[in-house]
Amino acid sequence: MSVSRTLFSWAYGLIAKVPRPPGKAYLQGNFGPVEDEKELEELEVVEGKLPDGLEGCYVRNGPNPFYKPVAGYHWFDGDGMLHLVRLKDGKASYCNRYVATERLKQVAPPLPPTRRFRLARIFGPLDNSKGSGNANTALTYHAGRLLALNEADLPYAVRILCSGLVETMGRLQLGKSWRNNFTAHPKRDPQNGELMFIGYQMDAKPYVSAGILDKHGNLTRQWVVQIPRPVMMHDMAATERFIVILDLPLCFDLKVMIKDKAMPIVLRKEIPSRIGLLRRDQPSRPEGYAEVQWFELPGPGFMAFHVVNSWDDDNGDVKIFACQMDNVDLSLDSMKSEQLAHLTEYTLSPSTGTASIRRLSELLCDFPVVHPNMVTHPCQWSWVAVHDASSSLPAFNGIAKMNLAAPPGSDACVAKVNYPPGVLGGEAVFVPRNGAVTEDDGFLVAYVHDTKTDTSYMNIYDARTMASKPMASLLMPRRVPYGFHGTWVSEEKLKKQVHWF
Repeated sequence: MSVSRTLFSWAYGLIAKVPRPPGKAYLQGNFGPVEDEKELEELEVVEGKLPDGLEGCYVRNGPNPFYKPVAGYHWFDGDGMLHLVRLKDGKASYCNRYVATERLKQVAPPLPPTRRFRLARIFGPLDNSKGSGNANTALTYHAGRLLALNEADLPYAVRILCSGLVETMGRLQLGKSWRNNFTAHPKRDPQNGELMFIGYQMDAKPYVSAGILDKHGNLTRQWVVQIPRPVMMHDMAATERFIVILDLPLCFDLKVMIKDKAMPIVLRKEIPSRIGLLRRDQPSRPEGYAEVQWFELPGPGFMAFHVVNSWDDDNGDVKIFACQMDNVDLSLDSMKSEQLAHLTEYTLSPSTGTASIRRLSELLCDFPVVHPNMVTHPCQWSWVAVHDASSSLPAFNGIAKMNLAAPPGSDACVAKVNYPPGVLGGEAVFVPRNGAVTEDDGFLVAYVHDTKTDTSYMNIYDARTMASKPMASLLMPRRVPYGFHGTWVSEEKLKKQVHWF
């Protein structure tokens, strides 16, 4: 049983008799699914103008249940849907498509791109031998393929056509030696093109595995990682020398579900948080355990769903930046400010075995991004989504620019894009400007939703100046639900997509 779709569906099915049906809020408003797949449409620029030279595709992933849930529902549980905006020759166009996962193909027969959000349907047992994930979380481009990711399964390759439409090519195969899932947040080394990744599961050993795909997409190294208990391991990090493993005590606890009718994944703060360093150059070990140097972090156990970046510094230490949560309620039904994240720095010293921790900002934030060419390497800037602390649901009312080199005693937040009242968004993807000479010279691209008019836009902001007025605002032809993570696929990458699988 995998931790994401299968586990959440199972858990919420059992506790569906709770007076307030879990997940109801995530089927309403702009969390709710859209009912169809729209064809390509030209978008109207309603404010500003498209930046010169910005050509490519912004693609964002998110949950969109194909069938209307009849019992419990969790936001993480919806079928993966991609919302794509194509910029070319000064024009913009849009389409949205489900990721045709093996699970979705079993429950949803081929249908025209009309009404998709069907009434509930009763199914017999599903064949999970080819995967049961929903590919709804994130995206990464590697070896000529755009991969739709969810940590409960292997990735699905999708291809953006010349017309701007998108099609699913199939489920990635890593070979029989790989017997785990694949993280939603792999890390690509921009220098040698390697893609580092982990996989985790909660129901059977090995709980964690790690691997490397070379620039051609071949699995060249893999290891089994020993941890004492199964934990939720949503993200990872990497440096030039290491794969960074986050053993944080967000644990599976069946007793909590039975006794309290709550999500069976809880933060056990009495267990210390650990970070492990696995050398990238050690021999592949698909059967035995990898050599990992573990560091115990001071203070109570915590969780970090999202890593900002990590690197090896000049002293031989490892710097890791993440959005740390000191309390977690994974039901997401009534979020409080103490359950939200702060930008935090961890310093690990392999030579001494010591570790330290430092909060960089009091800002409540998450969904961090950096310049894609700075991943695994020292960088100064990150951009994060700013939490609306007044909301009981995940809500973001702006974007903040964070200085990772902020000196002690100062707040890392140096500037903010503030959305107008009633406008909410999520993650903003950073796109470098052609010919940029500074790390922060580029654009921030994000979908936002005006809750007063129930209208969605794709906005483009200046990442250097952080002006709240967008450089360009494109009126979307339909409501775009709040989702998770996206990516920018440049024109060069679009041309290098493989046409086979």
